Formats: sequence, structure tokens, C-alpha cells
Amino acid sequence: MIGLKKPIVSIVVLNWNGKEFIKKCLESIKKFSPEGKYEIIVIDNGSRDGSVELLQKMKKQGFLQKLILNETNLGFSKGNNQGFEVAEGEFFFMLNNDTEVTENWLENLLNAAEKYPNAAAIGAKIIDYPMWKKGNYKILPDRERMTVCGGAMLMRAAAVKKIGVLDAEHFSPIYGEETDWCYRARNAGFKIIETDSSTIIHYGSHDTTKQTGKEKQFVLMNTNRLKAMLYNLTILEMIRHVPGLGLIFVNAFRSGQGKLILQAYWNNLKNLKEIARERKKRKARCF
Repeated sequence: MIGLKKPIVSIVVLNWNGKEFIKKCLESIKKFSPEGKYEIIVIDNGSRDGSVELLQKMKKQGFLQKLILNETNLGFSKGNNQGFEVAEGEFFFMLNNDTEVTENWLENLLNAAEKYPNAAAIGAKIIDYPMWKKGNYKILPDRERMTVCGGAMLMRAAAVKKIGVLDAEHFSPIYGEETDWCYRARNAGFKIIETDSSTIIHYGSHDTTKQTGKEKQFVLMNTNRLKAMLYNLTILEMIRHVPGLGLIFVNAFRSGQGKLILQAYWNNLKNLKEIARERKKRKARCF
């Protein structure tokens, strides 16, 4: 990696008190990624578990090329946007710290990017570790999606330049930001592709659960999921999502989370003026 000038892919990894995961994540990238094709940018969001010292050591050892140290936790959007600002690649790849990449993961993503030149983003297949260990998963053909997971998402730098970065103003500290970005990309004429040819092993929502707690995590997830839809989707597209949203609503009550799902919906209902303003703003940017 010494002397690397123009990487094809800038891998952006956000870390917050993830010392137990980040080491394996970076080691897997070095093991399974082609030399000279990538750079690694790690943004540490104010860790206090020894992550900073570990990352500084790994930077000296060549496991990462750029390290941004924040004093406090700025959240998912702001942190990743910091990575985009210093990224030099033709593509940005957002990767969760509690993951490991697998053999040929990067080559297969780049092949998909070449196959779908109008794709603003390509999502890798994320497999939870227990399922990976048992081999309990299926490999499906490439397919077009409305959105893919930001935990393993390849983005064209040119698309980011046209569409803009993640919306840190309305989707903080976490959830909904990559969904909003994918919707904006589609509205701008791009496609969103998911490919199972590139697989990523996931060990769990480590950072989010510790930071927010399960109840707040549930409210944030549902608030921002609906917010992204209301900001970007047409009336017809919203209608198509009604069955899925209804199922989430019913399941929330069945699992004793009825008050939490109502809070998530109320968080959007009380901000209808903001929603109308953002819908108008996003529509104007598409032309």
C-alpha cells in the first residue's frame, strides 16, 4: 500500500468503541483485497476503549491509510461524510466495523459496477455470522432495489458529487441516511443494485445498541425509515409500501412495542411542514 496514489475504491469504516471488532475487520480487508486497488479510511467517533491507540498502531503497520479522530461521537452520517471528504477513489465503500470481508469481495463488487454503469450504489450481501458459520444462506442473482444497506455499500464518487453526501441534518445520529440517499439517487435517474457475488460477514449491531439502547434504537429506526419515504417517494410508491409498513406496525404491537411504533409515527406527523419542505427541495435537485 506504500506509495498508493489513486485507489479505485476508498473503504470508509466508522468506529465507536469497537476495538474488539475493528482489528479483525481491517485484517480481513488486507487479507482478501487486491493490493493497490483500495485505500482504507477509518473515522473514530470519540472511542474510549483503546480503539484509538489500536488504530494508530495499525496505521503504522499499513492496515489503514487515513485516520480521522473525532473528540465526540458525531453519528453515522457526519462520520462517513468526513471519510468522503478525504477519499480519493472512484468509488466509496461504506463498511461497518463489526464485519469481515470474504475472498473476492472487492473484485466482484467492481465487476458489478462495470456491469451496471448507471448504478449509483451496489450493495454487498451481508450475512450474520451464525448463518455464515452454518452455511444457512442463499446466493441469488443480482437484482435492482430501491435501497441497500449502508453497512456494506459501494457508491460511485461521481454519483455522490451529483446527489450530495449523506443527510446528516435530518438523519442523525443513525438510521435512514442510506435509504434517503438511495431514494435520492433513484429520483436522479440512477439505479440501485444488490449483488450476492460479494459477501460480508456481520457480527451484530454493536455500536448502535450500546449508543442508543434497544428502545431508542427501535424508535430511531422506524422514525427515519418512514421519514426517508416521506421525503422522497411518490404517492404511488408510498401506497406500494403500505402493506409492509402495516406488517411492521402490527408486529410492533404483538411484541409489546406498540407505544414505540406510535412514537416513531408521531415524530413524523408533527413535522409535516419540514417533510413538505424537504420533498420540494429534493424534487428540485433532480432536474
